[in-house]
Amino acid sequence: MGLNPIGYKPWDGKRTEHSRRFLVVAESILRHKLKAKWFMAMLIIGTFLVHVLPIIFNSIMPHQGLEAEVMRDHLGDGLYFIFEVILISLVCSDLISEDMRSNSFILYVSRAMGARGYLLGKWSGAMVTVGLFTLLPPLAMAIAITATQSGSDYLASLTVIGQTLIAGTWSAALMVPAGMAISSLTVKKTYASVGTFMFFFGMMVVSGIFTSISPDWSLLNPSEVLYQSHTVLYGIELSEGVNRFLLGTMAFLLTVPPMAFVHYRIMRKEVGR
Repeated sequence: MGLNPIGYKPWDGKRTEHSRRFLVVAESILRHKLKAKWFMAMLIIGTFLVHVLPIIFNSIMPHQGLEAEVMRDHLGDGLYFIFEVILISLVCSDLISEDMRSNSFILYVSRAMGARGYLLGKWSGAMVTVGLFTLLPPLAMAIAITATQSGSDYLASLTVIGQTLIAGTWSAALMVPAGMAISSLTVKKTYASVGTFMFFFGMMVVSGIFTSISPDWSLLNPSEVLYQSHTVLYGIELSEGVNRFLLGTMAFLLTVPPMAFVHYRIMRKEVGR
């Protein structure tokens, strides 16, 4: 009797450079989310309701050029914020929690990548995926308005397009860290998703309650922080009622401490605690 072949084929590819292995994680997250039905459904619905209609309306309406106020108000719209929160909840739901549940975490933080590479890969993947909503459609809107403008000052419009690139990236960067932090707290992706959603809207409710006491409490609302930070990024003067120090403090608290907490959780898992 002869031996049946097992169909083994040697791997003839190339190993990914150590410094670029986080990109493999990021690409995997993007591909996984693009196959997720709920994420794609929310992305399509949100893009149509939030971006497509304003793109058509602002393109056909007479305009001299692309104005920073138009893009700032578009990215500060309440519906934009709601869909961003929903998408971040879906993206971050299993970002870290699934690795903890399946005990595959150790495979990432081994010597092949390390905790920092793992964290960078997860953050990059979430940023790119959320950017499909917060960055690409606003850029398309800015370009469409510029292409149909009747004025000749294209340099000013190109400046606003560049500001939109930064603002769209910042939209994701401001809120992804909190989603990652909550995902690292549980092994159930449903809890992580609901927890992320409730975190942002809980801050909105608390802000609404205490704003009557002092207008400074309005900056506890992530939506207000996003709007006012976009005001700064677009070079528009902040209103006198906005406390610039508190705005910077809230932007810091929503980004740096959550990422530091996720790093702490990863390091504890790496040493087996």
